[in-house]
Amino acid sequence: MKARLMTAITLLMPALALAAEQGETLKQGLMFLGAGLAIGLAALGTGVGMGHAIRGTQEGMARNPTVGGRLQTVMFIGLAFIETLALYALLIAIILLFVK
Repeated sequence: MKARLMTAITLLMPALALAAEQGETLKQGLMFLGAGLAIGLAALGTGVGMGHAIRGTQEGMARNPTVGGRLQTVMFIGLAFIETLALYALLIAIILLFVK
């Protein structure tokens, strides 16, 4: 009886080990997916935001060229804030990839 139990346990141990590794692999895969989505969606959103900011500045300069310098300064400040959002997303992606 003990021999059969020991044989069954010995035969099931590799299956349990592989199941644990598969769960860890799934967790790691989901972390990679989350990191990719974080930086991908952030890049998409910030690209659209920058495009709208630049378009608005160009339209403003076309309507009133005398305030072009002030509009350009405000646009660059706004672009810096928008780019900061992409850098935060990159930081989150790096944290997801390398922190366990």
